[in-house]
Amino acid sequence: MPGEVGKTDMERIGLFSEMEYITVGDKYVSPFNRPFNEAASKNRQMLPGGSKVMSNLQAGYFEPQFTRVFEGEGYVSLNQIRRRHMMAEAKKNLGKAFVPSSGEKKPYANITIGKQLSHSADLYDAAKLNYKKDNEEHHRLLKGAPFKLNLHPKEYFDNNPYFLENPLPPFKREEKKESLLKPFKPSSPGKKAGGMKAGTFEPYPAHSADPYMVKLARVIPGKGEKVFHPPNGPKSRPMESIMALNVRRALNVKNYKTVSADILGKQLAF
Repeated sequence: MPGEVGKTDMERIGLFSEMEYITVGDKYVSPFNRPFNEAASKNRQMLPGGSKVMSNLQAGYFEPQFTRVFEGEGYVSLNQIRRRHMMAEAKKNLGKAFVPSSGEKKPYANITIGKQLSHSADLYDAAKLNYKKDNEEHHRLLKGAPFKLNLHPKEYFDNNPYFLENPLPPFKREEKKESLLKPFKPSSPGKKAGGMKAGTFEPYPAHSADPYMVKLARVIPGKGEKVFHPPNGPKSRPMESIMALNVRRALNVKNYKTVSADILGKQLAF
């Protein structure tokens, strides 16, 4: 501080001199009027020659002359390549290819080593007829009906608990008896009450000029006329049984490690 003796802040930094300000004394330049890319308008500039568009002309390529991919190569036939491959594969065969016999050969009689098989007539339903004969012979040998054991397990209830062997009798409808009681019918239709009877048979009773109910005075009983309340009887209290008392005396904190079952049984015997 200026009023105190000591070093200034610049002396404490340790620099020999204060850094200069580069913008001191420069003119103010507005950011709106400042020229953009001022170096592009001075000296010589690089001219790229404009952009190229891809087209069928040579100007659309980067090279001066169009170079072909297969230029200078000989013509190759795909059929010739396939034939060469087939000839190379044919050399791998060990023998000739299998050639089937020409045409279908029909068999002739008496050309086998053994004798010719004799023809035997066979019925169309021979298997069905043989099964029928065997079944009839089996039923003929049976002596009675098949044995049925009634001890096989059954369900707890029948399939139909309402099944009855005998048919039920035809249903009979009960004949309704004619009731002798007839509904009550008044002799004549209802009539409106007249003469201010207010729906009653007689005129409305006259109002009685009775005074209001007199409130009864509360009678305070005297000291000698109080209600008698009997004193409370003896109240129950928790009691310890004799058995629990003997156990607590025989087995306590002092002797629970040394006492045995025999000694404990003798002390508890009473």
